[in-house]
Amino acid sequence: MKNFKWDKKYLYWGVTAFCVVVASIAFFWVLNTWNGLRSTLDMILAALAPFIYGLCIAFLLNKVLSILETHVFSKLCAKLFKKDPVKGRKASRIFSIIVTLTVALGLIAGLFAIVLPELADSVMTIVSNSRTYLSVAIQWLEKVFDGYALEPVAVEWINTISSKVVNWLETEVLPEITTLIGNITGGVISVVTTLFNLFVGVIISVYVMYNKETFAAQAKKIVYSVFRVRTANAIMGEIGFINEAFGNYIVGTVIDSLIVGLINYVFMAVTGMPYAVLVTIMVAVTNLIPMFGPFIGAVPSTLLILLENPTQALIFVIFTVILQQIDGQILKPRIHSSRTGLSGFWIMFAILFFGGLFGILGMVIGVPVTTVLYNMFRRLNNRRLRRRTLPEDTSFYRGLSYIDPVTMEPRYSSQSGEGQEPEGESGGKTQDAAKAESAAQTPGDPKPAADPAPEEPAPETPVPAEEETSGKK
Repeated sequence: MKNFKWDKKYLYWGVTAFCVVVASIAFFWVLNTWNGLRSTLDMILAALAPFIYGLCIAFLLNKVLSILETHVFSKLCAKLFKKDPVKGRKASRIFSIIVTLTVALGLIAGLFAIVLPELADSVMTIVSNSRTYLSVAIQWLEKVFDGYALEPVAVEWINTISSKVVNWLETEVLPEITTLIGNITGGVISVVTTLFNLFVGVIISVYVMYNKETFAAQAKKIVYSVFRVRTANAIMGEIGFINEAFGNYIVGTVIDSLIVGLINYVFMAVTGMPYAVLVTIMVAVTNLIPMFGPFIGAVPSTLLILLENPTQALIFVIFTVILQQIDGQILKPRIHSSRTGLSGFWIMFAILFFGGLFGILGMVIGVPVTTVLYNMFRRLNNRRLRRRTLPEDTSFYRGLSYIDPVTMEPRYSSQSGEGQEPEGESGGKTQDAAKAESAAQTPGDPKPAADPAPEEPAPETPVPAEEETSGKK
């Protein structure tokens, strides 16, 4: 023991092993008690539901509130309260909140007043014409299979399905009517609870919108008290980016869906297509989901129109394809102030992953959440590269084999064969190709770099166009 020398690495190993053991125990404990934890989380979320609704409402209405307060009521109240600017600012905020909530509730009430009667008429029409649709289908099958051996088989198949449906309604649905009524009662209670939480959430949103600067200042105070100044500044920057990304994406997507729904309704009304209101609602709502939304709304809409008129259904499909192309190429790029910066692969990943976790809501918020996470990781990665004095440009790492730890010069793999060391002549050719490609991507220097002398190899780090031009001169 006298020859034992203390080394900090033993402490690091011990702490690491202890953390691994504790994390493993915690992980298995969570797995074993997941049902209890989930019920506890559901109870907590149910208790916090009005506050969650209120924060969401305040966040969605904040853009409209800021526009009204900045461009309308601030100037008006400044003239009305010349002697007391503080009262003027308070009055401006109050008037802006009242108008914002009135407009939002008016739009929702007007939408329901227009949509619900049309929706009820569409559903009643579908139910009342169901027998007609069935007879038309049977006549169509008889006409198609007329003269073939499959005609009696097809008719018998349809009659069998019809009898089974009637038998199912009589033997299974009617005896379970008590259970069905209980489920309906539970659903009504859930709807009433949700409406109550929304009502309380609207009241909470008024408090949040009126005191938003105070709440923001308190949150900043907590952040700067917990973290160091540099870390707190980074956190505040990320929160600002998240707020801007979510706000721009949600507002832009809602506006885009409203425009698409309006165009769809005008086209269906002019051409006399059935179920115009019902189809327009499905198209506008599903258009909130990026990438897959238009197809999700187009399939049931086409089936509804197909029941009435197959020709109009074909016209609707052609119109939907054209409308989605116009929406994707013209409307969305102009409405969204900034692009997500995600490739098609990551957009598909975000929709499928968050949709699998949270359903339709996850498909709606998946893209902005992934955008925030992607940009946060990209900035963190670029910051670490700058600390190591490495380039941030992705093109620098294309075909990279390794970087010399002494000279920090890159070595690129040979394009002629895999697994060869980029040494000697092949390495020089790879370097020239990389520099030529870098020069071709730079708009300021159309000529590639000159070949280096054999006895004096040139550095293999891509050189900016301005430095190459000055070197040539």
